[in-house]
Amino acid sequence: MLGLVRSTGFLTAKGALVRDILYPKILKFKFYSDSLKFVGIMGLVALIGFLIALPQLIKNQSDLIFIIDKSLNLVTITVPPALPAAMTCGTLFAIGRLKGYNIFCISPQRINVAGRIKTFVFDKTGTLTEEGLSVLGFRSAANKPE
Repeated sequence: MLGLVRSTGFLTAKGALVRDILYPKILKFKFYSDSLKFVGIMGLVALIGFLIALPQLIKNQSDLIFIIDKSLNLVTITVPPALPAAMTCGTLFAIGRLKGYNIFCISPQRINVAGRIKTFVFDKTGTLTEEGLSVLGFRSAANKPE
């Protein structure tokens, strides 16, 4: 039997797997959203502090440059400017440690999620990616009842 493949695509099971690898879904990690909320709340505290201090600065007849300087000082003290940099440095440190074990990551945002993995199953034959397969009765050595 001879066959001719006219086109290929992502609509097959293996094509969908390749598509998921090439174009991963956007990851919304709770830690990042919580840190953005924290920065927003601290920015609101800085704004309230500036609005409280502004009448006093005007009453003391401070010049505009002094008022701008004090407001920028208040914002930089209240809102931690190094928070995103610290989070990025942590991810880069993790990538460097993984490279030492010959593990390479194409999506650095996934590293935080990968730290929560307890069981990792390899599938060379396609058995686990078949439709409707369920893995039952598997227990790792760490989860065995005593």
